[in-house]
Amino acid sequence: MKAAVTRQWERIEVMDRETPALRDGECLVRVRYAGICGSDVHIFQGHHPTAKAPVVQGHEFVGTLEQIGPGVATEIKVGERVVVEPLISCGRCEACRAGHHHVCRKLGLLGIHADGAFAEKLRVLAEKMIRVPEELSDRVAALAEPFAVGFHVCSRGELRNGDRALIVGAGPIGLIIGIVARLSGASVTFAEIQPARIEQAKAMGFAAFNSGGDPAAIVGEATGGDGFDVVFEVSGSAPGVLLATELCRARGRVVQVGFFGKRPEADLMKVIFKELSIIGSRVYTLEDFRRTVPMLARIVREKHFDVESLIDSTCGLDGVESSIGRMIRGECKGKILVDLGR
Repeated sequence: MKAAVTRQWERIEVMDRETPALRDGECLVRVRYAGICGSDVHIFQGHHPTAKAPVVQGHEFVGTLEQIGPGVATEIKVGERVVVEPLISCGRCEACRAGHHHVCRKLGLLGIHADGAFAEKLRVLAEKMIRVPEELSDRVAALAEPFAVGFHVCSRGELRNGDRALIVGAGPIGLIIGIVARLSGASVTFAEIQPARIEQAKAMGFAAFNSGGDPAAIVGEATGGDGFDVVFEVSGSAPGVLLATELCRARGRVVQVGFFGKRPEADLMKVIFKELSIIGSRVYTLEDFRRTVPMLARIVREKHFDVESLIDSTCGLDGVESSIGRMIRGECKGKILVDLGR
Protein backbone atom coordinates (compact mmCIF):
# COMPACT_ATOMS: atom_id res chain seq x y z
CA MET A 1 0.00 0.00 0.00
CA LYS A 2 1.01 3.64 -0.51
CA ALA A 3 1.69 5.91 2.46
CA ALA A 4 3.02 9.45 2.92
CA VAL A 5 5.75 8.92 5.51
CA THR A 6 7.33 11.73 7.50
CA ARG A 7 10.83 10.29 7.23
CA GLN A 8 12.40 13.16 9.14
CA TRP A 9 11.25 16.61 10.17
CA GLU A 10 10.22 18.74 7.19
CA ARG A 11 10.47 15.84 4.78
CA ILE A 12 7.59 13.61 3.62
CA GLU A 13 8.04 10.81 1.12
CA VAL A 14 5.38 8.63 -0.54
CA MET A 15 6.46 5.02 -0.04
CA ASP A 16 5.27 1.45 -0.52
CA ARG A 17 4.56 -0.20 2.83
CA GLU A 18 3.22 -3.53 4.00
CA THR A 19 -0.47 -3.63 4.88
CA PRO A 20 -0.56 -3.77 8.70
CA ALA A 21 -1.35 -7.15 10.26
CA LEU A 22 -4.32 -7.12 12.62
CA ARG A 23 -4.07 -7.93 16.31
CA ASP A 24 -6.86 -8.85 18.72
CA GLY A 25 -9.58 -6.22 18.79
CA GLU A 26 -8.41 -4.44 15.63
CA CYS A 27 -9.93 -3.80 12.22
CA LEU A 28 -8.48 -2.63 8.92
CA VAL A 29 -9.91 0.55 7.38
CA ARG A 30 -9.34 1.69 3.81
CA VAL A 31 -9.01 5.48 3.95
CA ARG A 32 -11.05 7.69 1.61
CA TYR A 33 -10.25 11.19 2.88
CA ALA A 34 -7.92 12.40 5.62
CA GLY A 35 -7.77 15.95 6.93
CA ILE A 36 -4.53 17.84 7.55
CA CYS A 37 -4.67 19.32 11.04
CA GLY A 38 -2.73 22.21 12.56
CA SER A 39 -1.03 19.66 14.79
CA ASP A 40 0.21 17.89 11.65
CA VAL A 41 2.05 21.12 10.81
CA HIS A 42 3.74 21.10 14.24
CA ILE A 43 4.72 17.44 13.79
CA PHE A 44 6.10 18.08 10.29
CA GLN A 45 8.22 20.96 11.60
CA GLY A 46 9.54 18.88 14.50
CA HIS A 47 7.84 21.04 17.13
CA HIS A 48 5.60 18.37 18.64
CA PRO A 49 6.96 17.39 22.08
CA THR A 50 6.37 13.63 21.83
CA ALA A 51 6.16 12.77 18.09
CA LYS A 52 9.02 10.76 16.60
CA ALA A 53 9.98 10.16 12.99
CA PRO A 54 9.45 8.15 10.91
CA VAL A 55 5.67 8.23 11.20
CA VAL A 56 2.62 8.24 8.96
CA GLN A 57 0.68 11.31 10.09
CA GLY A 58 -3.08 11.93 9.90
CA HIS A 59 -5.73 11.46 12.59
CA GLU A 60 -8.85 12.98 10.92
CA PHE A 61 -10.31 10.54 8.40
CA VAL A 62 -13.19 8.63 6.90
CA GLY A 63 -12.96 5.27 5.21
CA THR A 64 -14.57 1.88 4.73
CA LEU A 65 -14.21 -1.16 6.95
CA GLU A 66 -12.14 -3.61 4.92
CA GLN A 67 -11.28 -6.39 7.35
CA ILE A 68 -12.42 -7.47 10.82
CA GLY A 69 -9.64 -8.79 13.01
CA PRO A 70 -9.57 -11.57 15.61
CA GLY A 71 -11.68 -11.23 18.75
CA VAL A 72 -13.83 -8.43 17.31
CA ALA A 73 -17.59 -8.26 17.82
CA THR A 74 -19.06 -5.36 15.85
CA GLU A 75 -22.36 -4.54 14.17
CA ILE A 76 -20.50 -2.63 11.45
CA LYS A 77 -20.16 -4.71 8.30
CA VAL A 78 -17.27 -4.93 5.87
CA GLY A 79 -17.78 -2.26 3.19
CA GLU A 80 -19.61 0.19 5.46
CA ARG A 81 -18.23 3.69 5.96
CA VAL A 82 -16.70 4.61 9.30
CA VAL A 83 -14.97 7.41 11.14
CA VAL A 84 -12.62 6.57 13.97
CA GLU A 85 -11.83 8.20 17.32
CA PRO A 86 -7.99 8.18 17.14
CA LEU A 87 -6.94 8.44 20.80
CA ILE A 88 -4.58 5.91 22.39
CA SER A 89 -4.89 5.69 26.20
CA CYS A 90 -2.97 3.54 28.68
CA GLY A 91 -6.06 2.50 30.71
CA ARG A 92 -3.99 2.38 33.92
CA CYS A 93 -3.20 5.94 35.03
CA GLU A 94 -5.36 7.90 37.47
CA ALA A 95 -7.18 9.78 34.68
CA CYS A 96 -7.99 6.56 32.81
CA ARG A 97 -9.17 4.79 35.96
CA ALA A 98 -11.53 7.73 36.57
CA GLY A 99 -12.92 7.33 33.04
CA HIS A 100 -11.13 10.37 31.58
CA HIS A 101 -9.18 8.52 28.91
CA HIS A 102 -8.81 11.66 26.77
CA VAL A 103 -6.46 13.21 29.35
CA CYS A 104 -4.47 10.04 29.93
CA ARG A 105 -1.04 10.71 31.40
CA LYS A 106 0.51 8.97 28.38
CA LEU A 107 -2.11 9.98 25.81
CA GLY A 108 -1.22 9.17 22.22
CA LEU A 109 -2.93 9.56 18.85
CA LEU A 110 -2.98 7.72 15.59
CA GLY A 111 -0.87 9.74 13.20
CA ILE A 112 1.47 10.88 15.98
CA HIS A 113 2.35 7.93 18.19
CA ALA A 114 1.20 5.19 15.79
CA ASP A 115 0.84 5.24 12.02
CA GLY A 116 -2.17 7.22 10.87
CA ALA A 117 -4.37 8.01 7.90
CA PHE A 118 -2.01 9.50 5.30
CA ALA A 119 -1.98 5.96 3.92
CA GLU A 120 -4.31 3.80 1.87
CA LYS A 121 -5.05 1.56 4.87
CA LEU A 122 -4.57 1.61 8.62
CA ARG A 123 -5.48 -0.57 11.57
CA VAL A 124 -7.75 0.77 14.30
CA LEU A 125 -9.37 -0.47 17.48
CA ALA A 126 -12.80 -1.84 16.62
CA GLU A 127 -14.42 -0.11 19.63
CA LYS A 128 -13.34 3.28 18.24
CA MET A 129 -15.21 2.92 14.93
CA ILE A 130 -18.45 4.83 14.33
CA ARG A 131 -20.74 4.16 11.38
CA VAL A 132 -21.24 7.13 9.01
CA PRO A 133 -24.90 8.08 8.34
CA GLU A 134 -26.14 8.25 4.74
CA GLU A 135 -26.66 12.04 4.97
CA LEU A 136 -22.93 12.64 5.20
CA SER A 137 -20.74 12.70 2.13
CA ASP A 138 -17.24 11.32 2.48
CA ARG A 139 -15.80 14.86 2.39
CA VAL A 140 -18.01 16.10 5.23
CA ALA A 141 -17.59 12.89 7.25
CA ALA A 142 -13.83 13.54 7.18
CA LEU A 143 -14.58 16.59 9.35
CA ALA A 144 -16.07 14.49 12.18
CA GLU A 145 -12.87 14.61 14.26
CA PRO A 146 -12.52 18.42 14.29
CA PHE A 147 -16.27 18.69 14.95
CA ALA A 148 -15.76 16.41 17.96
CA VAL A 149 -13.16 18.93 19.15
CA GLY A 150 -15.77 21.69 18.77
CA PHE A 151 -18.38 19.63 20.62
CA HIS A 152 -16.02 19.01 23.54
CA VAL A 153 -14.84 22.63 23.65
CA CYS A 154 -18.40 23.95 23.94
CA SER A 155 -19.14 21.36 26.61
CA ARG A 156 -16.08 22.44 28.60
CA GLY A 157 -17.25 26.05 28.35
CA GLU A 158 -20.64 25.04 29.77
CA LEU A 159 -22.22 26.94 26.92
CA ARG A 160 -25.88 27.76 27.52
CA ASN A 161 -28.72 28.99 25.36
CA GLY A 162 -28.48 32.79 25.19
CA ASP A 163 -24.80 33.03 26.09
CA ARG A 164 -22.68 35.59 24.24
CA ALA A 165 -19.60 33.78 22.95
CA LEU A 166 -16.41 35.26 21.53
CA ILE A 167 -14.07 33.06 19.50
CA VAL A 168 -10.53 34.37 19.10
CA GLY A 169 -9.31 32.90 15.82
CA ALA A 170 -11.42 32.06 12.76
CA GLY A 171 -9.45 29.14 11.38
CA PRO A 172 -11.14 25.78 10.71
CA ILE A 173 -11.40 24.79 14.40
CA GLY A 174 -12.60 28.26 15.40
CA LEU A 175 -15.33 28.18 12.75
CA ILE A 176 -16.40 24.70 13.83
CA ILE A 177 -16.62 25.86 17.45
CA GLY A 178 -18.75 28.74 16.17
CA ILE A 179 -21.11 26.35 14.38
CA VAL A 180 -21.54 24.15 17.46
CA ALA A 181 -21.97 27.21 19.70
CA ARG A 182 -24.66 28.64 17.42
CA LEU A 183 -26.50 25.30 17.48
CA SER A 184 -26.30 25.46 21.29
CA GLY A 185 -28.24 28.72 21.23
CA ALA A 186 -25.34 31.13 21.78
CA SER A 187 -24.74 34.35 19.87
CA VAL A 188 -21.28 34.13 18.30
CA THR A 189 -18.69 36.78 17.51
CA PHE A 190 -15.23 36.24 16.03
CA ALA A 191 -12.02 38.19 16.59
CA GLU A 192 -9.48 37.48 13.83
CA ILE A 193 -6.48 39.25 12.32
CA GLN A 194 -6.52 37.81 8.76
CA PRO A 195 -8.94 39.64 6.41
CA ALA A 196 -9.78 36.48 4.41
CA ARG A 197 -10.81 34.63 7.54
CA ILE A 198 -12.86 37.58 8.77
CA GLU A 199 -14.76 37.55 5.49
CA GLN A 200 -15.28 33.79 5.65
CA ALA A 201 -16.74 34.06 9.15
CA LYS A 202 -19.08 36.83 7.96
CA ALA A 203 -20.08 34.76 4.93
CA MET A 204 -21.16 32.00 7.33
CA GLY A 205 -23.43 34.45 9.15
CA PHE A 206 -21.22 35.34 12.13
CA ALA A 207 -20.24 38.75 13.43
CA ALA A 208 -16.48 39.19 13.00
CA PHE A 209 -14.00 41.92 13.93
CA ASN A 210 -10.33 42.59 13.36
CA SER A 211 -8.63 41.52 16.58
CA GLY A 212 -6.01 44.21 16.08
CA GLY A 213 -8.65 46.90 16.49
CA ASP A 214 -10.03 48.58 19.60
CA PRO A 215 -11.15 45.90 22.13
CA ALA A 216 -13.59 48.34 23.72
CA ALA A 217 -15.33 48.80 20.36
CA ILE A 218 -15.67 45.03 19.90
CA VAL A 219 -17.13 44.41 23.33
CA GLY A 220 -19.28 47.52 23.11
CA GLU A 221 -20.94 46.62 19.81
CA ALA A 222 -21.42 42.92 20.61
CA THR A 223 -22.38 43.07 24.30
CA GLY A 224 -23.22 46.67 25.13
CA GLY A 225 -19.98 46.92 27.07
CA ASP A 226 -20.68 44.05 29.46
CA GLY A 227 -18.19 41.56 28.03
CA PHE A 228 -18.66 38.05 26.68
CA ASP A 229 -20.02 35.22 28.82
CA VAL A 230 -17.60 32.72 27.28
CA VAL A 231 -14.40 33.36 25.32
CA PHE A 232 -12.81 30.54 23.34
CA GLU A 233 -9.14 31.30 22.67
CA VAL A 234 -8.31 29.31 19.55
CA SER A 235 -5.48 31.32 18.00
CA GLY A 236 -2.74 29.97 20.26
CA SER A 237 -1.14 33.43 20.25
CA ALA A 238 0.00 35.73 23.04
CA PRO A 239 -2.22 38.60 21.79
CA GLY A 240 -5.14 36.16 21.70
CA VAL A 241 -4.70 35.25 25.36
CA LEU A 242 -4.56 38.90 26.40
CA LEU A 243 -7.65 39.68 24.31
CA ALA A 244 -9.57 36.77 25.86
CA THR A 245 -9.15 38.01 29.43
CA GLU A 246 -9.75 41.61 28.32
CA LEU A 247 -13.10 40.93 26.66
CA CYS A 248 -14.54 38.29 29.00
CA ARG A 249 -17.18 39.61 31.40
CA ALA A 250 -16.83 39.56 35.16
CA ARG A 251 -17.14 35.96 36.40
CA GLY A 252 -17.12 34.74 32.82
CA ARG A 253 -15.34 31.71 31.39
CA VAL A 254 -12.23 31.60 29.19
CA VAL A 255 -11.65 28.28 27.43
CA GLN A 256 -8.11 27.79 26.16
CA VAL A 257 -8.11 25.75 22.97
CA GLY A 258 -5.15 26.91 20.88
CA PHE A 259 -1.68 25.40 21.29
CA PHE A 260 1.38 27.62 21.75
CA GLY A 261 4.85 27.43 20.27
CA LYS A 262 6.20 29.04 23.44
CA ARG A 263 4.71 30.05 26.77
CA PRO A 264 2.52 33.14 26.37
CA GLU A 265 2.11 36.12 28.64
CA ALA A 266 -1.22 36.32 30.46
CA ASP A 267 -2.86 39.14 32.42
CA LEU A 268 -3.65 37.32 35.65
CA MET A 269 -4.75 40.56 37.30
CA LYS A 270 -7.76 40.47 34.95
CA VAL A 271 -8.40 36.91 36.08
CA ILE A 272 -8.32 37.99 39.73
CA PHE A 273 -10.26 41.25 39.46
CA LYS A 274 -13.03 39.76 37.30
CA GLU A 275 -13.01 36.32 38.98
CA LEU A 276 -12.62 34.63 35.63
CA SER A 277 -12.71 30.88 35.26
CA ILE A 278 -9.87 29.61 33.05
CA ILE A 279 -10.72 26.24 31.53
CA GLY A 280 -8.53 23.90 29.53
CA SER A 281 -9.91 21.75 26.71
CA ARG A 282 -8.09 18.79 25.20
CA VAL A 283 -9.38 16.70 22.30
CA TYR A 284 -12.66 14.88 23.21
CA THR A 285 -14.12 11.82 24.87
CA LEU A 286 -15.29 8.78 22.92
CA GLU A 287 -18.84 9.71 23.88
CA ASP A 288 -18.28 13.22 22.48
CA PHE A 289 -17.17 11.64 19.21
CA ARG A 290 -20.16 9.32 19.07
CA ARG A 291 -22.58 12.21 19.67
CA THR A 292 -20.82 14.41 17.13
CA VAL A 293 -21.57 12.20 14.14
CA PRO A 294 -25.40 12.49 14.36
CA MET A 295 -25.01 16.20 15.16
CA LEU A 296 -23.02 16.67 11.96
CA ALA A 297 -25.67 14.72 10.04
CA ARG A 298 -28.35 17.02 11.49
CA ILE A 299 -26.40 20.12 10.39
CA VAL A 300 -26.29 18.78 6.84
CA ARG A 301 -29.86 17.47 6.80
CA GLU A 302 -31.40 20.68 8.16
CA LYS A 303 -29.01 22.91 6.16
CA HIS A 304 -27.94 24.98 9.16
CA PHE A 305 -24.52 25.70 7.61
CA ASP A 306 -22.67 24.96 4.39
CA VAL A 307 -20.17 22.59 5.98
CA GLU A 308 -18.45 22.02 2.62
CA SER A 309 -17.32 25.67 2.75
CA LEU A 310 -14.93 24.68 5.56
CA ILE A 311 -12.88 22.70 3.00
CA ASP A 312 -10.22 24.74 1.23
CA SER A 313 -8.92 22.13 -1.20
CA THR A 314 -7.84 18.52 -1.70
CA CYS A 315 -4.56 16.87 -2.62
CA GLY A 316 -3.20 13.40 -3.20
CA LEU A 317 -0.62 11.64 -1.04
CA ASP A 318 2.10 13.24 -3.14
CA GLY A 319 0.76 16.67 -2.25
CA VAL A 320 0.80 16.37 1.54
CA GLU A 321 4.15 18.08 2.02
CA SER A 322 3.33 20.99 -0.29
CA SER A 323 -0.11 21.39 1.32
CA ILE A 324 1.48 21.63 4.77
CA GLY A 325 3.75 24.28 3.27
CA ARG A 326 0.68 26.24 2.16
CA MET A 327 -0.67 26.05 5.71
CA ILE A 328 2.62 27.29 7.15
CA ARG A 329 2.58 30.26 4.74
CA GLY A 330 -1.05 31.08 5.57
CA GLU A 331 -2.20 30.48 1.98
CA CYS A 332 -5.37 28.55 2.84
CA LYS A 333 -8.33 29.56 4.94
CA GLY A 334 -9.98 26.17 5.43
CA LYS A 335 -9.33 22.47 5.81
CA ILE A 336 -7.17 20.59 3.29
CA LEU A 337 -8.26 17.00 2.68
CA VAL A 338 -5.95 14.27 1.40
CA ASP A 339 -7.89 12.34 -1.25
CA LEU A 340 -6.93 8.66 -1.11
CA GLY A 341 -9.32 7.89 -3.98
CA ARG A 342 -7.05 9.57 -6.53
